[in-house]
Amino acid sequence: MLTGKGNKTRYAPIVTDVARRIASYIDENRLGGTEFRDMPLFFNQQRQKLTRAGVAYVIEKYADEARKQSPCIPPKGTPHIFRHSKAMHLCQAGIDIIYIRDILGHVDLATTEIYAKMNIELMRDALEDAYPELPSRNLPEWTEDDKLMKMLNSL
Repeated sequence: MLTGKGNKTRYAPIVTDVARRIASYIDENRLGGTEFRDMPLFFNQQRQKLTRAGVAYVIEKYADEARKQSPCIPPKGTPHIFRHSKAMHLCQAGIDIIYIRDILGHVDLATTEIYAKMNIELMRDALEDAYPELPSRNLPEWTEDDKLMKMLNSL
C-alpha cells in the first residue's frame, strides 16, 4: 500500500524481482528487526521518511552524472518520468488500460487513456518505419491496365 500525492492511498503489486531486491536491501541495511517496523523503508540522512522532494533530489543528482556519459538523458529528471515510463511499458505490453489506471491511481479513465493513445501513435510510427513508401515512378499505372479495370468495373 502506498500513500501518494493528495494523500491518496493505492495498492501497487510488487513483482518478484523487485520483492527480491527490497528483501536484499532490508538485509544489507539490517532493517529486518522489529525495532524498524515503524521506520520508513527509504529514508534521508536524518532517518526521516524520504519525501517526494528528496526522491527528486536523488534522481536529479544521478541524472546529472548520467548526462555526462549519455546526452539522451532528459534535461530534467523527476519521479514522474519513471511513472510515465512504467505506464507506457505496461501499455506497450498489452496490459488492459483499466489495470494501468488502477496502478497509477487515476480516478478518471480519460486521464489514463493518453498512454493508450500514445501507444497507438508508436505503433503507427513503427509500421511506417517497417513499410516505407515505395517510389511511385517504378510502379505501373494501374488505371491503364485494361484487364484490371474491366474486372474492377464488373464488381
